[in-house]
Amino acid sequence: MVCAVTTYLVGLDGSDHARDALEWARSVATEHEQIVVAHSWEVPITSAYEPVAPIDAMDVEGMAREFLDDQVRECADARVTGRLVTGHAGRSLVDLADEVGTEATVVVGHGGSTKASLLLGSTAHYVIHHTDVPVVVVRGELRLPVRRVVVGVDEGRDHAPDAPSLAALRWAVRLPGVIEVQVAHADFVPGVAAGPVREPGVEPDAEVEDDDSAMRAAITEVTDGTGVAPNGATIAPVVAAGTGAFALIEASREVDLVVIGTRGRSGLVELIVGATGLEVTAHAHCPVAVVR
Repeated sequence: MVCAVTTYLVGLDGSDHARDALEWARSVATEHEQIVVAHSWEVPITSAYEPVAPIDAMDVEGMAREFLDDQVRECADARVTGRLVTGHAGRSLVDLADEVGTEATVVVGHGGSTKASLLLGSTAHYVIHHTDVPVVVVRGELRLPVRRVVVGVDEGRDHAPDAPSLAALRWAVRLPGVIEVQVAHADFVPGVAAGPVREPGVEPDAEVEDDDSAMRAAITEVTDGTGVAPNGATIAPVVAAGTGAFALIEASREVDLVVIGTRGRSGLVELIVGATGLEVTAHAHCPVAVVR
């Protein structure tokens, strides 16, 4: 099995978080893959009551181009090219992803640590909800190279992993350089649950065995029946106690990347309530990849 060639699209705005995103892409991309650094610019909006000097759009564009050229030149990396775009940063990355196609991966830096920082319209939040390609949100501690990955797996029908989880696992076992993939599933059992449980949050042994079997079946499916990851990584199922978000956030303390699947563009209600994806993206201790 051969891993697909990927074009990494990185949003660069001069912040430390954006620089981390570029470093992440440069670390993960193979020598045959491309990294497109996108820098967006637009003329600042001012009210008629603000006593400011006239703004020349050509000057603004020129400074933006100079900044981008300097950043690309500083990289001294043949894989890196610059792309100057106009308008909203998140929308520009989404448009570039559409242009590249299904082999694109968007990498964005994000410094916020709360749900509010996501809901208020960060580039990371916008891109996650408006593109169908994988999005890597570089946050928390930047751990390079990416060697250890944990993939969150949810259940669908008949106790089997759902389609988004399989997509996330399929992406993780093809990520270059990875040597270990943990396939994690967690079922929270409240203390008032009917039937005997060892302790709140821990499933009965029979349920744990079913979860383990389901994850092993998922591993078989995403590796075309071989059980061998295309990137050469070892793959191991892990049954965790607690909620899915809690288990992944805890796992993020020890791994280099968390990978989660998403069913699509979330509605406002799901965001306010706090979906697993939102919780993990907001609180993980390392970068998070969101895969559709």
